[in-house]
Amino acid sequence: MDNAASEKKTKCRGRLKGLCLFGLGFLFAIGAFIGINYGMSKVSTPEYCGSACHEMQTAYQSWELSPHGLNHLGVRVECTDCHLPSKDNYFRYTATKAWLGAKDMAVHYFGPEYDVEKIRKKVQDKFTNEPCMRCHKDLLISPTSFDAMAAHQGLIDRPDAPENQCIHCHPGAGHERDSKIFSK
Repeated sequence: MDNAASEKKTKCRGRLKGLCLFGLGFLFAIGAFIGINYGMSKVSTPEYCGSACHEMQTAYQSWELSPHGLNHLGVRVECTDCHLPSKDNYFRYTATKAWLGAKDMAVHYFGPEYDVEKIRKKVQDKFTNEPCMRCHKDLLISPTSFDAMAAHQGLIDRPDAPENQCIHCHPGAGHERDSKIFSK
């Protein structure tokens, strides 16, 4: 009987140890989640991007002058709304933000001289209609006028065609290019 009681006590200690380790791991995961989100909230604002990185100052200034930075409705679209996946998919958004942030930092500290036009062209070449459609999907479903419907018919028929990219017809929507901050 003494041997059975000892064995039962050892099993109970093992379970308790496992439960404690699980609890500590769970608390660590919650703390990491809160810490990561707190840190991301600080570095996810346009103001941070425009002030912390000299490479982003031109992008920040041109965004401030654009309809997405300044408009009569008072709606401000943030950098992450267009340049990252939807926040609805938390893990994809976070992983992409971490990857692009690490890449930007590496280029900032170890890369070649920053060429605004070269980077702008690279971003435009990779830019899709998906971020635009997150907010403007009603334009295709129930357009405000016949002219709007006719103008966007190509986007409905052939959404992946280069000439049907939103930025093809709306190049200044996210970043105002025709202003005095740019030399012609």
